[in-house]
Amino acid sequence: MSQRGTAQDLVEQCADPARVGRVLDQLVDVRPDAAELLAADRGLVMAFVTVVAASRSLSRLCLSEPSALEVLGALDRRLPRWDTSPSELARWKRLELLRVAARDLLGLDGLETVGASLAALADGVLQGSWRLAEGSAGGVRDGNPESEVDGRGPGLAVIGMGKLGARELNYASDIDVVFVSDGEGATRTARRVIDIAATCFRVDTGLRPEGGAGPLVRSLSSYEAYWDRWAKAWEFQALIKARPAAGDAQLGGEFVAMAGQRVWSRPFGLEELRELRAMKARAEREVARRGMAGREVKRGPGGIRDVEFSVQLLQLVHGRHD
Repeated sequence: MSQRGTAQDLVEQCADPARVGRVLDQLVDVRPDAAELLAADRGLVMAFVTVVAASRSLSRLCLSEPSALEVLGALDRRLPRWDTSPSELARWKRLELLRVAARDLLGLDGLETVGASLAALADGVLQGSWRLAEGSAGGVRDGNPESEVDGRGPGLAVIGMGKLGARELNYASDIDVVFVSDGEGATRTARRVIDIAATCFRVDTGLRPEGGAGPLVRSLSSYEAYWDRWAKAWEFQALIKARPAAGDAQLGGEFVAMAGQRVWSRPFGLEELRELRAMKARAEREVARRGMAGREVKRGPGGIRDVEFSVQLLQLVHGRHD
């Protein structure tokens, strides 16, 4: 195949023919065998053209990563996780993101599947980060999202919150986590987990009790005492989405069970409803102050938060009866 060859028709029909053509020429320059690979697999050409037309960052990955074409040629195969080092974990994340994005752009997966796939990718990053932080990295993992929380090692569990916890992550999401431990030295390990995972995602720990002013890691009994004495309505609302994401599976399960008992057994009355509505109103006023009320799809009127708050308020009011 020439530098464009049989891919010419696909390039001309894509969203950005000029850029895709340039990247295709650059690819053949830096990787001479690319022409042969593309000539032999029209599905690979379609995936390559679609991804490059949609994303500059993925275009750069296709040029810099030797395994990118192999990933695009096998979109049904989830990559095994590499956690021998932070750099290898970050490389795995980039390639698995390429696969997820390609399936999304080609229409192979629907919205819910894409969100769950991105959350599984974040779970894998957190699990690999936990292993590295504990000094228990062991090379290649099977990548099965059902086995990401394996329960081995000392008692430190990473709890997914927000969109991560709900398995509805998007491409621009940060990952919200809190940590629970039953052992000594857990704070140092948790900070190491954050540092490693931050090479792949923005990591937010602000949903923990007392936010940035509170301890990074708490025991189960400490969480229990906080929820029973000081937690606000919005904190119970946030716990609806909590789930174990990495680390000690048994401890993570105990945390979620205890959180669920606190969320669904407590009454939700008018005072709690007023508190949540006031918090929502403050957020909307801030959006309006910045002149973005008409185009802020997350926090503006009619945005994602409106949908989320409506559903979660119904859960909090009626969930304890169901």
